[in-house]
Amino acid sequence: MLALVTRIQTSLLIAVLLTACAKDSAPGADAGPSKDSGQKATATPSAVSGPAQDAAGTTLGRIEASEHINLNALVNKTAAEVDAVLGSPSDTGSDRISCVRFVPKRVFFACEQEIRVYEHPQFEQIRVEFEDGRAAVVAISGLPGEGAFEPDAALASVGLVLPDAPHHDNPALGMGGEPGDVVDRWEWSNSRARLRIDGLEHRVRLSTVNGEWSRSKLEIIINHPLNDAQKAKIKPVRGAEPAAPEPEVSVGEPAN
Repeated sequence: MLALVTRIQTSLLIAVLLTACAKDSAPGADAGPSKDSGQKATATPSAVSGPAQDAAGTTLGRIEASEHINLNALVNKTAAEVDAVLGSPSDTGSDRISCVRFVPKRVFFACEQEIRVYEHPQFEQIRVEFEDGRAAVVAISGLPGEGAFEPDAALASVGLVLPDAPHHDNPALGMGGEPGDVVDRWEWSNSRARLRIDGLEHRVRLSTVNGEWSRSKLEIIINHPLNDAQKAKIKPVRGAEPAAPEPEVSVGEPAN
């Protein structure tokens, strides 16, 4: 009888071990993000930032998860949330003690700003500017692409869908440029982008040097009207006031 019990216990132990091994080796079991995806394990963000139209039927901008990145996991998120997605930053710092909005005129207000730069396998780098603890500017350099540079393809590479045509110009490159370099810049103001993330309005800027994908840059920039706390911290503007990108019109609330 004792030998029979021992054999039964042994059989049960083997069955338990085999079951555990089968779970560990099952496809997708405890599968995290791929090593080369640039995305770390974190709470699942929304695949789409919002509806395609507002209550009045106006087409809205939105962010959709792309094969390269899901910007919904970064825009307006905390530093801890961004780090959870992109990993530890390769560089940190700050370059100003105030924040700015164009709603519709340029307004400066006191804020706490921090810059974090991240390496990413799909891009040259991702730079995130945090204002009062939230990602206010997400700038992606070195967008993936081949052939002639196309703004629509550049937006699609990061999942941006914008309803209206942008304003285009050719600003000077500034420091670090070479004679003959040509900058193309496309800007979507609030009214052109109609992009609300977590209920906050954003504008978008895209640029490239000499039409090269490797020298391209896309920025999603918060441009929401100031709340009462921010209004209480407005700073006076010194000197001549440069023109805003263009007059801003607040975006209507999205449909439920």
